[in-house]
Amino acid sequence: MKKILALCLLCVLIAVTGYTQQKKTQVLLLGSFHFDNPGLDVAKFENANILSQQRQKEVLEVVEKIRLFRPDKIFIEMPLGRQQQLDSSFNKYKRGELKLEASEVHQIAYRVAKELNHPGLYAVDYTEADFPFDSLMKAATAAKQLAFLEMVQQEIEKVEKDFNEALKTKTVKEILLHHNSTEVMQEAVGIYYEFLVAGEKGNHVGAYLTSEWWRRNMVIYENILKTLNGKEERVLVLFGSGHTALLYEMMKYNKKLELVPLADVLK
Repeated sequence: MKKILALCLLCVLIAVTGYTQQKKTQVLLLGSFHFDNPGLDVAKFENANILSQQRQKEVLEVVEKIRLFRPDKIFIEMPLGRQQQLDSSFNKYKRGELKLEASEVHQIAYRVAKELNHPGLYAVDYTEADFPFDSLMKAATAAKQLAFLEMVQQEIEKVEKDFNEALKTKTVKEILLHHNSTEVMQEAVGIYYEFLVAGEKGNHVGAYLTSEWWRRNMVIYENILKTLNGKEERVLVLFGSGHTALLYEMMKYNKKLELVPLADVLK
């Protein structure tokens, strides 16, 4: 009888251990446009007027949806070395001493973190990577790759036009859902491989630019992983949509993570 009981307890222990090992951390990748439009992207966009009364209602709708997701940690697009500055800023906000700026970090991350009583947010960006877009275009021009140059210009104009039109007709939630759709994320990853052909043979500016973009996001991914302790049930990663498209490609191979579609949270 004791042997049977011991065997049963062993089976239960194995089952529980297996369940614990299989439990994954849910990751919500929120790829955003830059709310405060700093003008750092190749494409130039109109201002979203995030601080207007109507946009604030739309932002708060998104904030509430993410709050209900209840992330245990929030990772944001701020360089790792600015963590102390981030802590100071967020603590001022919690004490009511900071007026929120128009950035997506302030408008979404700060608000969600405060609502969930988080002790802080996590700066995980990495910016020590090269992005020689001007050199790439010069190499293509020197090689007389007119079709390539036209393709790049058309892509930039399309992105600008689509986004600026969306600002006129869509809510913040609708724009974010579009930015995080499978089609847009695939385009955000795929466009960099189009750069590989830039320049004459022996000029590797396209491969260099693309690999540097991957390297930057790989380090961001590394920073996130090194901040996880394995006890998190859910986390939020708030970055520009160009970053989250690549982070998705990297994270989908991690057996310890479960990627949650943004559409499931903002529905």
